[in-house]
Amino acid sequence: MAKRATKKKPEPKEDSNEGFSVINNLEIHKKEGYILVSVNPRIYPLQIIYSAAYVLMDRAYIILGGDPQEEVLVEIRPKSKRESLEKLGREFNNELINYAVYTIQTARNQDVRDAIVRRAFLTSESVDAGTDPCGDPPSEGASSYRDDPEGIAKPWSGTEE
Repeated sequence: MAKRATKKKPEPKEDSNEGFSVINNLEIHKKEGYILVSVNPRIYPLQIIYSAAYVLMDRAYIILGGDPQEEVLVEIRPKSKRESLEKLGREFNNELINYAVYTIQTARNQDVRDAIVRRAFLTSESVDAGTDPCGDPPSEGASSYRDDPEGIAKPWSGTEE
C-alpha cells in the first residue's frame, strides 16, 4: 500500500509584540479587536462573500476591501466583546462554503424549478379556462361543487334551530 502524503497542520503564529496571530486565512488582531479574513475571489466570487458577510451582520461589523480580482479582505469587528474573534472568522469561512454549495445546487436545479413553475402556471390557466388541472375539458354531466343535487346545502347562519 502506498504511503499517503500527509500535510502538516498549520500552527497558529502569534506575534506577542503585535498582539495578533495568523491561522490559515485568518489574521486575528486581539489588541484592536478585529479579525481579517483573506478570501480568494477565484474560489469564492463576490456574491458568495456578500452572502457570508450578511449572515454575520447581526453579531459583527463587516468591512470589505482589497482587490476583487486578486484578494478580498474581510474585516470583522464583533459588536459584543464576548464574541471570540477566531470563532467569528471560522464561522465566516463556513458560511463561504455554505453559500458556495447553495449556489452550485441552485444552478444544478434551475431546470427542475423552471419546469415546476411552468407547470403551476399552466395548471392555473387551465382551471381558469374551465378545464380540469390535467387540461381535459369537463366531462358530460359533471357537476360543479356548487351544485346541490341532494338539496342538503344550507347557508350557515350561526344560530341553531
